[in-house]
Amino acid sequence: MVGLKKAIDSLVYASVALGLLFIYAASTLVPSWLLLSIIVGEVAYAAAAIAVARGFRAAYYAVVVLALIVLAISLPQPGHYAFASDGQVGAFLIFGTGSALQICLLILIPFHLRRRAAA
Repeated sequence: MVGLKKAIDSLVYASVALGLLFIYAASTLVPSWLLLSIIVGEVAYAAAAIAVARGFRAAYYAVVVLALIVLAISLPQPGHYAFASDGQVGAFLIFGTGSALQICLLILIPFHLRRRAAA
């Protein structure tokens, strides 16, 4: 169970790091109001990561909610898929990796919380 928790924690921290990279990449591509909303989301994710690092169990629930929000906002956007066909490899890698991280968190966190509750 300790290994699973460490893996989840690492995924949370990786999501924050990737979010910072995303902000940098998006800073010249999106309007300022959208960039501000991305930054607010990143701050929320960073706060959840800090809570995870401090060992607050409720932080995992916050991460699940944030992962759902990220996927609900990003997956329906056709422009994100166009990165691949337009040859924007870096942008597509950020989108693809970020989506994969969120999906992994949505699978692993409930499993971890259920195992922890049963123990």
